[in-house]
Amino acid sequence: MKTLTTLIALFLLAVPTYATDSMKPLDKDIPLSEGIRQANELSPDSQPLTEDEVVAAVKAIKLTHPDIKQDVYGVYMRVVNERMLPKGMYFTYITSWNTEYGRFEVDWKDLCLQGRVATEQETKEILSKMPVGMKMTGGKMRVGGFGYRIRARFVSVMNDTSLPKNFGDGRNRLY
Repeated sequence: MKTLTTLIALFLLAVPTYATDSMKPLDKDIPLSEGIRQANELSPDSQPLTEDEVVAAVKAIKLTHPDIKQDVYGVYMRVVNERMLPKGMYFTYITSWNTEYGRFEVDWKDLCLQGRVATEQETKEILSKMPVGMKMTGGKMRVGGFGYRIRARFVSVMNDTSLPKNFGDGRNRLY
């Protein structure tokens, strides 16, 4: 039993992890100022988000995602052109990132767009590609969502020399 507990603990340490918080996807369009107010309340910060920061970041979306689908791009451009957070959008916050190189304290803020509910055929196709034994939980499967990092700041790092050299692969995605 002790060996099994040790193996499980080592596995969990080997998987890069995040500390996150997020808003729920919006059920209707709201003014950008209201969305930012809600986001800043949810995750108080010494440098709260501002409208100018969000608009500037979103306006530059094609610099980092030149192949973004036109319909998704159009939804994000509503933030810039109309100063609205469209239905289905939400902010996520990442404050900690554990990797093979240490535990990083980060200030990452993403503006996400919830995907649509998958069709029955899409769900079957996705489930057929999942590893054997893996189960889907949490309701209906969604497709076509998008997450865009509007702030990426590294705050500090705690090195842990007790971790093995091959700990994690450092490549992580939240979505």
